[in-house]
Amino acid sequence: MPRYKAKILIIGPINSGKSTLANFLCDLNITLPQNIRPTKGLRILEYDVGGSRSEIDVQLWDASGDDKYSSFWPVFRKNTDGVVFVYSQEDDFGVRKLDLMYNYFVTQPNLSPRACLVCAMHSEEINAKLSSTFSKVSQITVNLESQGEKFRQDFSKYVVSVVNTTINK
Repeated sequence: MPRYKAKILIIGPINSGKSTLANFLCDLNITLPQNIRPTKGLRILEYDVGGSRSEIDVQLWDASGDDKYSSFWPVFRKNTDGVVFVYSQEDDFGVRKLDLMYNYFVTQPNLSPRACLVCAMHSEEINAKLSSTFSKVSQITVNLESQGEKFRQDFSKYVVSVVNTTINK
């Protein structure tokens, strides 16, 4: 059975839920955190996605949304196979930052929109709307408390799609 590797960058505004998603995918937290501590720079987490025909070693690059770390973006972007944009549906200002991130991490290196995923963290109050920049990117609303396993399955499908896109370049 072939084994593949995928470097997936998770980016978005500060306090949008990037680390919560990464922790969930890597089974680091069974319960969701109540107190949020901002990521300092970058965390790299690893886990496996198993399929019927192959295994994928996934490297999640959980990047801080703090602007003071933007000087590290070239390192984050290098050899990235896929980009996951995470935002809070309550944060209209944060959504506007996603356009800048899309330009840098997708448009400039000519990464396919099919290698991207937008995760809107579930909220009762929806104030934020994505720009047309994201019209060709798959988008899902994430509610880990009530639909965590569905998110895990959807994310695994996304990772397989990214690997297939990389293999077929």
